[in-house]
Amino acid sequence: MKLWSISLRNLRVRLVATVLTMVSIVLATALYAAILTMSEQTEARYKGSIGGFQAVVGPKDASQLEVVLNTIFNVDVAPGLFPLRICSELRSGKSAGRRTQVRYAIPQARGDSVSRFNFPVIGTIDEMFSRFEWQYDGEKREPLRFQAGEPFVYAYDELLQLADGLAAYETGKRTEAPEPRPGRPLIQPQWKKAVVGARVARTLGLGLGGTITPVHGKFGEFGYHEHPEATCEVVGILAPTNSPLDTTIFLPIGLHYLIDGHEGGVFLVETPPGKTPDDAKKLPVDAGRIGLTAIVVDPKDHFGARLLRQEFSSKEAQVAWPADVIPKFLQQVGNAADALAVIAWLVLLVAAISITVAIYNTMNERRREIAIMRSLGARRFQILAIIVGEAALLSCFGALLGLVACHGAMFALQGVVEDATGVYLEWAQFRAWEAWLLLGVTGLGAFAGLLPAIKGSMTQVADNLAQNY
Repeated sequence: MKLWSISLRNLRVRLVATVLTMVSIVLATALYAAILTMSEQTEARYKGSIGGFQAVVGPKDASQLEVVLNTIFNVDVAPGLFPLRICSELRSGKSAGRRTQVRYAIPQARGDSVSRFNFPVIGTIDEMFSRFEWQYDGEKREPLRFQAGEPFVYAYDELLQLADGLAAYETGKRTEAPEPRPGRPLIQPQWKKAVVGARVARTLGLGLGGTITPVHGKFGEFGYHEHPEATCEVVGILAPTNSPLDTTIFLPIGLHYLIDGHEGGVFLVETPPGKTPDDAKKLPVDAGRIGLTAIVVDPKDHFGARLLRQEFSSKEAQVAWPADVIPKFLQQVGNAADALAVIAWLVLLVAAISITVAIYNTMNERRREIAIMRSLGARRFQILAIIVGEAALLSCFGALLGLVACHGAMFALQGVVEDATGVYLEWAQFRAWEAWLLLGVTGLGAFAGLLPAIKGSMTQVADNLAQNY
């Protein structure tokens, strides 16, 4: 009989102790694999999502991390506003040197959401689909692709025209100009179009021709209400990108500014020295002071993003460089993941100790059995190999079940994790380190079985062969 089959038989004989010991190994292995998987896929998602975002302009008072997380990853609410004129200056090249000229500067305004999943609604222009390039790797530039439909049409010139109209209306109202005053611009039917991410369409069951209604606030919170005047028809569904773009809804930015309740936050008005905020409410406004939450920028120069961040000068806005911000952020996340991984290894160590204790405690019961095997010709090394084999098989089966449990949990909780963190778990993907983990846990278990194996191999035949009465 082969030694490993004897080890397997011994585990079956002590089935209850085997199962109980194996449970701790399963849990520890599953925990460690889950920590590594989440850390790895989180890092891949964050690093993979910044490929097309060379630089992001955001409000001056926010940190660069806040600007990047909100603009690219839809984390939390927009940290502030800055004026539209900054976007116009970037597009015209007036505020940049030769090496900080930009290929495009796409304005964004956000604040609303859709459904209980709080999918963010972003007002922007059609250059997001014609000029923005996704997954730029230094050589290949790939624009956003559509799974179905086509983009809406809303040009930057239309935004400037709307800004002039809103400024004329707001100035007339503030200064109480005599009638007839300029009227407030109206929502145009052709603006009531939306492009949605792949996950938005899948989760909400949306197809071309479906409708979405932006809401103010978050579902279930105080102040939550819909904007029926901004109900849009879905004209385009983006192809999956496994990035936050999949959970985003894009509308024409002009529609965003004309939604009821947004009037008070459209213009940024400074309070002049010697004036009170109430006095400022009566001052005329400028079209260039319409508020934006972000600008997606692509410098022409290869080092333009770094130079733009260094040379850009404004008291109201700043340039964030995602390629610099995200690695620093992930380093902090990685430190937390490393700490959790250490905890998982400690759990594995405790499981290994439990293997040692469980097998060691059976040695007294197995002295006669081992003595019989020795009398039939089994050598000390074979006895040692059988007991070490028991510990190794126990650990191997436990580690294998732990990996299976990890992937099963990822499959079952895939939607929950994506809703909570935005990370899409590739549950069916097996990685090379999983094989090393299996071997490592098996080796750890074999080492844990070494002490009881030595004790068993030292069993004296003459002292234990006779039946005790």
